[in-house]
Amino acid sequence: MKVAIHQPDLLPYSGFWFKMATSDAFVLAVHDQFQKHGYQRRVKMRDTWVSHQLVGKPSLVPINTIDVQPGWQARLVDAIRGRYTGARHFRTRGADLLARIQAADGSRLDEVNIALIEAVRDLLGITTPLLTTAPPTHTNVDRLIEQVRAVGGTAYLSGTGGTAYMGEDAPDRFAAAGIELLWSDHAMSTGDSIVTLLMDEDEPMEGVLRHH
Repeated sequence: MKVAIHQPDLLPYSGFWFKMATSDAFVLAVHDQFQKHGYQRRVKMRDTWVSHQLVGKPSLVPINTIDVQPGWQARLVDAIRGRYTGARHFRTRGADLLARIQAADGSRLDEVNIALIEAVRDLLGITTPLLTTAPPTHTNVDRLIEQVRAVGGTAYLSGTGGTAYMGEDAPDRFAAAGIELLWSDHAMSTGDSIVTLLMDEDEPMEGVLRHH
């Protein structure tokens, strides 16, 4: 079983959805440490940042311990409407997305982002199960191996950025654990949020599944 793992980012770019669509199970790493300037709280739409407003100034704490300021649904809807009102598919797909956002629940950062991920997953027609694991006890490559094992995986699909932090010996370490390490070959058309593909493309999944 091929497993992908990713933090629950805010309406992330196409590579996130490529990993989800081409895996058998997708683990949301809600226990990972929040990154102040990471993508859990912000994403680019039309090349400008859209961000959650958080409670306090969290630092060095797990994603699932952070609260988002109430009213996040309306703020996000306003941001999307402001950037995409004239887009090709705003009247149809945009209206559907905004309705789903307005109906979404959650107050913690992981809850909020997972609710948004589930809404977009449904719009895209992706059926890969979304999973979470118990808090991992290891770090780095061993942390990934631990989570893949926890859900019964036999292969791990890594994004291309994985080479930067896993190290050259990663394939050997996965192999020693009985897990095959696979690399995403997604060809990114935009670093923007998935919202850009949903609003601009006739077939957004073609952009999601684009590969080298």
